Amino acid sequence: MTDITICAFAGPETVPIQRAQEAGWFAEEGLDVRLEVALGSVAQMVGLIDGEYRMAMSAVDNVIAYNEGQGAATPKNRSDLVVILGCATDPRPLIARPEIPGFADLRGKRIAVDAVSTGFSFMLRQLLEDNGLGMDDYELVPVGAIMARWDAVRSGVCVAGLLGKADAAMAVAAGYTHLKGDPDPWDNYQGGTYFCDRTWARENRGAVVGFVRALLRATDWVVAKENFDALPGLILRHLPHLSLTPEAARKAAAELQSPRSILKPGLPIDRNGLRAVIELRRKYGTPPTEIGGPDDYLDLGYYREALG
Repeated sequence: MTDITICAFAGPETVPIQRAQEAGWFAEEGLDVRLEVALGSVAQMVGLIDGEYRMAMSAVDNVIAYNEGQGAATPKNRSDLVVILGCATDPRPLIARPEIPGFADLRGKRIAVDAVSTGFSFMLRQLLEDNGLGMDDYELVPVGAIMARWDAVRSGVCVAGLLGKADAAMAVAAGYTHLKGDPDPWDNYQGGTYFCDRTWARENRGAVVGFVRALLRATDWVVAKENFDALPGLILRHLPHLSLTPEAARKAAAELQSPRSILKPGLPIDRNGLRAVIELRRKYGTPPTEIGGPDDYLDLGYYREALG
């Protein structure tokens, strides 16, 4: 058995991992896969690059940032990460406190993010720019994952933050403001991906191909209508931090199987969406450096081999 610890932000997009674990599909591929829940991208990325984890599921911008020396932290090892598979692009609504009715009211205020220089922060900067705010008109405050951002907004430490859809819906019901942009920067944007160290992947090709094969199998199971009745229970067992009721779990299951699902069969990479991420990093990334094209950060050979 090959041990693989994968670090990921637990949510509906990680349900295929947990299904593959329960069904024994990773074990069939000779893999012992353990999911470590990420509390923030900095610890996640440093842990992956320095060998604490073997894989990660996170925003593709993190791969580009750390490979190009623009990460939010400096690992001991040099980053040479490669994307092997797509995942979910789950839009994060920008939610503001009730006293913030519009974008202009964010001027001079603090906005909660996971990390200032990686992840979805540049997409957020573009959203704010499109709605009349310059980079000096607000302060981005790094606090970590979604729950930490929600806590920062509720406590008043920050006035706004990008939240998950479930938290955003509860916030709006409680009187908080959903600040919607036009155009929507989430359109044509590649969000989550699976990635690992390039050298480790080459040296463990069979394990990587097996991981991809089992995950694709589990994704097909999650989106298949005939498995709907089993899906809410899977969500409740593995996502307790979301504090979902059985009714909410059924709703989450229905969303995963809807035409608007964040999970697409085959977990594809949207190359145009990846180009959009690269362009945002070229625009906002520091220190200035040469940013490559999509093929510099992708190796889909494992994916093609898994498809047979």
